[in-house]
Amino acid sequence: MMSAAWSWTRKDVMGAEVEDRQRTGLADDRSIAERLVAGDESALDEVYDLYSALVHGVALRTTRDRIAAEDVTQEVFVQVWEKIDRFDAERGSLRAWIATIAHRRSVDHVRRETARTRVAVTAVGSTHPSAEDEAVVVMLADRVRAAVDLLPEAQREVVRLAYYEDHSLVQAAVKLGIPEGTAKSRMRHALMRLSDSLTGEGMRSN
Repeated sequence: MMSAAWSWTRKDVMGAEVEDRQRTGLADDRSIAERLVAGDESALDEVYDLYSALVHGVALRTTRDRIAAEDVTQEVFVQVWEKIDRFDAERGSLRAWIATIAHRRSVDHVRRETARTRVAVTAVGSTHPSAEDEAVVVMLADRVRAAVDLLPEAQREVVRLAYYEDHSLVQAAVKLGIPEGTAKSRMRHALMRLSDSLTGEGMRSN
């Protein structure tokens, strides 16, 4: 008679290995989430290294636009930084949670672009915005520009090239003479700082 120790089947062994990997992944996800909640920016860098390719792939398939996919990718990791308290490791992996955010952000981007196109078409021949509307736009733009001016120079230059001079991050990296990965990292940290700064002024992100 075989002892209990040798009565496991290959399926049992594989199942145990899967459970071990799941427990390890759960612990890793919780650890990273705790570090993010504590404000550890290096944890965000680790998450970016692990999942940026996944996020960019989701964004590119949805938007079908390389530059838009880059923008969405940066937005996703800013949201991860801001909303990490909403992640529940018991309900799913960090990878799945981030992929869901990526899909939603990508769809939102497509909807925004579609809406802008409709507004642009409708606006042809229409009246100009009111003075009050224009004043609000100017005020918000001034707040954003003031927050950008407070960024460290290296981050400020990337933001200036990407948002004010309409360069892609690849083009910004070439212009600044830095690796593309460095440009993306600077942009990511710049957006985190801007988010914190503007949220403090009451301009909350979606």
